[in-house]
Amino acid sequence: MNLFELKNISVEFTTANQRVRAVHRVSIHGQTQETVGIVGESGSGKTTLAKALLRLEPCSSGEIFFHNTNILKASRSEMRKMRRYMQLIFQDPDASLNPRHTAGWHLQEVFTVHFPNLALHERNIAIESALHTVELEPHLQNRYPFELSGGQKQRLLIARTLLLSPQLIVLDEPLSSLDATLRKSILLLLKKIQQETKVGYLFITHDLSTLSVIAQRVAVMYRGSIVESASVNELYKNPTHPYTQGLLSCIPIADPIREKKRKSLLFPSTTNPLPVGQGCPFAHRCPVCKECCFTEEPPCHTLTPSHSIFCHYPDRVSRRSL
Repeated sequence: MNLFELKNISVEFTTANQRVRAVHRVSIHGQTQETVGIVGESGSGKTTLAKALLRLEPCSSGEIFFHNTNILKASRSEMRKMRRYMQLIFQDPDASLNPRHTAGWHLQEVFTVHFPNLALHERNIAIESALHTVELEPHLQNRYPFELSGGQKQRLLIARTLLLSPQLIVLDEPLSSLDATLRKSILLLLKKIQQETKVGYLFITHDLSTLSVIAQRVAVMYRGSIVESASVNELYKNPTHPYTQGLLSCIPIADPIREKKRKSLLFPSTTNPLPVGQGCPFAHRCPVCKECCFTEEPPCHTLTPSHSIFCHYPDRVSRRSL
């Protein structure tokens, strides 16, 4: 049974002059104790999709299920009860913390909102346990956000999330503001938490190399649409869509000689991008596109039970090599 499932989700915004579609007919699902990665460049709609999953952004069409319950039909009070099981950790920890309050206040606020009748000593026990899980000292509760390092602030947000015993955590590029050493430690911490609590992750990033450490399945997103989805191992061994191949070709390698000779497969745009929902979203950058790519939406081709691609010519693009 799926922990969450999105079916043909579309999200639209109204600007001053026009209607903009940020997400177009996206379907994705995840299970308990599984990490599903969403990867794509900035502006591809990853964060909008995550907010739609938690009903922080209104959907123009589609269905969202959490434990087989369509949350788009849930009332405001029902959604409030479900939110403790569906948590979001944002990209910028400073934007998630109030600079006027201490770290301890941020943790106590969880109980004020969701467990107002819980005794103070029980709250303190739960907080100390959460801080121990994320490897923070209890005395850090007395510090303000500006007195904490970037890694400590990100761990504080994880501890605050764990106080609610969530079943799904959406991680919106949680490592982008950290250096390489801290990234590895946070990834190992997230894997440890998942093993102990069986929580499911939806991990959003622009770095495919990060997903190879923590994710089991990956969906590649471009201009509001999923262009390829597969298991992590299969995506690395057999990247089929030209956009996926381009992303993988941009990952630095440790050999400076090979890195210097290697060419990026991520082609620049040759024409103006098509409106979202018209034709293939990658047509203006694809090296093998034809006329139909600009007028018809690409169909879904199932290459293996765990690997699918949205492309008019999957056989042609699969012959390209990294």
